[in-house]
Amino acid sequence: MFIDKKIRSKQRELDNYLSTYANDFIHQEMKEDFDKVLDNIESLANTFNFKMGIEIAIFNAILLHDGYLSITCKYSYKKGIVDIKALPDDKTLSYVLKIFSGNGSCRHIAFFTKKVLDRFNIKNNIVSVDTREKDYNLNEIRLFLSNIHKKISTNTNHVINYISENDYNYFLDLTSSQLKIFGASNGFAYSLDVYNLILPLYSYDYSLFNEEFIDYRKVPKLTDGQAEYLIDKANDTIDICDANRDLLLQFYLQNFDNYQRINENYNKVYEKEKSLKLIKCAEHTKGDVDEL
Repeated sequence: MFIDKKIRSKQRELDNYLSTYANDFIHQEMKEDFDKVLDNIESLANTFNFKMGIEIAIFNAILLHDGYLSITCKYSYKKGIVDIKALPDDKTLSYVLKIFSGNGSCRHIAFFTKKVLDRFNIKNNIVSVDTREKDYNLNEIRLFLSNIHKKISTNTNHVINYISENDYNYFLDLTSSQLKIFGASNGFAYSLDVYNLILPLYSYDYSLFNEEFIDYRKVPKLTDGQAEYLIDKANDTIDICDANRDLLLQFYLQNFDNYQRINENYNKVYEKEKSLKLIKCAEHTKGDVDEL
């Protein structure tokens, strides 16, 4: 009898949490603090006159990897992270907020980058790729089969960002401080730098954020001039940030209280959901990789 009462009590607590958590004070405060950070990112980007997607994304990656978005003043790649439950009206925010703790994986970085690009009204999305299979011919076969069966490969283990802007269509892997730009060709994303990486782009992939159908294998190839321009813009962005570290430090100090509140509230939600056995590893958690 005592056990039954305890179970019913726990179920009532769970039902109450699920019915109110999207609108409770803690979640609303995290949203508000995150919006303040986005406002300040936008303001500083405008100060530097960053307008193109490549500039915004690289700028965001510098803020992230150099510790300007973290309460610890550093950022570490970490696998096996357990995320809090997603909000019904914003399925990505639970991933994004983890960034401010000072660690995260590919999904946290990619989703955060998307949020920033969205703020600047730059068309972008997130792409699932497989970084493990290095055999080009085998990847060609898998791409062919994904086309025949009209579904994305289940072997993807990594996510990267896609940007489409003014006839420039390209991919970015911002997982590490060694930022990588990819163009598209024959169903593959190929790196524009010395790393010479090739990733298969699987078709029949619906956006995680809307009903748009995207066949990434049909992304047009960059011209040599476009590829060179993107690399130059990325390097210019890095140089501008390096020359204005004083402004980046001001940005950090301006946002530190927001980071602190976000982390405190995030941890409260995490512990609550842990007690209710709600949290679980999200998709890609165990497959996240750090070689890219």
